[in-house]
Amino acid sequence: MQIPGHKNRYTDLEIGQGAQPIGFDLLHDIIRDDLPLQGGADDNYFTNGYDEEAEALYAEAIGAAHTRFLVNGSSQGNIAALLAAASDGKPIAVDRTSHRSALAGLQLSGGVPVWVFPELHPDFGLPVGIAPASLAGLPRDITAISVTSPAYVGTMSGVRALAETAHDIGVPLVVDQAWGAHLDWMRESHAGAIAQGADLVVTSIHKALMGYSQTAIVSTSGHYIDPKRLDRAVDLTMTTSPSATLLASIDATRAVMEMHGADAIARAVEATDAAKAMLRAVPGVVVIDDAEIGSLVDPLKITLWLPRTGVTGVQIASALWAEGHGVESADTDSIVMSVSIVDDRAFLLEMAQTVAGIIEKFRTDARAPMPTALWQIRPDVVISPREALFAPRRRVAMDDAIGLVSAEQFVPYPPGVPLLAPGERVTRELVDAIRLAGRIGRVSYCSDRTFETIEVIAE
Repeated sequence: MQIPGHKNRYTDLEIGQGAQPIGFDLLHDIIRDDLPLQGGADDNYFTNGYDEEAEALYAEAIGAAHTRFLVNGSSQGNIAALLAAASDGKPIAVDRTSHRSALAGLQLSGGVPVWVFPELHPDFGLPVGIAPASLAGLPRDITAISVTSPAYVGTMSGVRALAETAHDIGVPLVVDQAWGAHLDWMRESHAGAIAQGADLVVTSIHKALMGYSQTAIVSTSGHYIDPKRLDRAVDLTMTTSPSATLLASIDATRAVMEMHGADAIARAVEATDAAKAMLRAVPGVVVIDDAEIGSLVDPLKITLWLPRTGVTGVQIASALWAEGHGVESADTDSIVMSVSIVDDRAFLLEMAQTVAGIIEKFRTDARAPMPTALWQIRPDVVISPREALFAPRRRVAMDDAIGLVSAEQFVPYPPGVPLLAPGERVTRELVDAIRLAGRIGRVSYCSDRTFETIEVIAE
């Protein structure tokens, strides 16, 4: 006699036992596994503490002091992390390749971003990680340093060196490790951020591992971030009706990884390397890996740089989609494909062969690179994201907004990194980049998808 309203009653009913209950044909398979935490997996008072026990087991498995399960993805994790690490009106160093949820965390926490920028590869125009040298000259009252590693294209920062730099100035290192859940089960150079000294780490469970969509965790080492402060931030952003099904998929993933993770990751890395070798043999294709760019790359990402083939990543992605295969991201110069531990060698070699065939089908003369503006942007921050959130605004024609301050954000998705954020000055280059991104793919979170108008701060 309580929620959820469907009450899981369809699970014991079969066609042929009489009239079908309402919605059986549309809802039966969807709600079959939908179990709430409160009054489902546990009683209304969480007497058995299953969630807390599962979180403690995950923390122990990855070497964290404290872990919280999330059912609103790494977006919730980033918001909670910045609520825990930032202070209202105080500066916080944030990697500009961060997901737009970092902006949401800044808007809610009141932290004032001091943007730090990744090094860009001189040939490929791709971010290759945040270097400790880029953190020189930060304000003395900085509250934390927040970076993204792995980046969307798979490149990784040297987290251990960044943690040492942060600790030298007495602040925590926050890492958005959304794309690197498997790294928590690896060792040495590719080990996860917690193992390399980070203080607060956000990790998706559904991207490279096997959790339900929307599942993620946020973990603290316990040194610079008080677990109770993290709890308050998570509880503030968490639904009061969490799905036990989603939470259980995080716990089950942990159990599977403890039993089989090392072997599964080794097989997946070996299969990925084989696929990369096949693609590396295609004339003109550059495979972005450790050796090619001279820095660490996620071993389960396949990122190709394409200008020397004359083919665009968008062409390849469209052709793959027509055959039923999606990719993580594609632009003019590159394409990004994610591998997980469920992908075997035969499948990855088949995919590599398919991609190679598409490249040959569309091959033309080599062309000059057209690096995406996303990784090149150096914003002119006029007011903080929080100030922009609450400031009066007005709508103007996009072309008339040059020189004014944006009240909204324009986020190519994927990867979900802002081109223009609230509180930043609009420039001609940004307007052109936004329109180009809209022609190539999807630009989200803006109020006018035609890009004819924009909301700016009313002066």
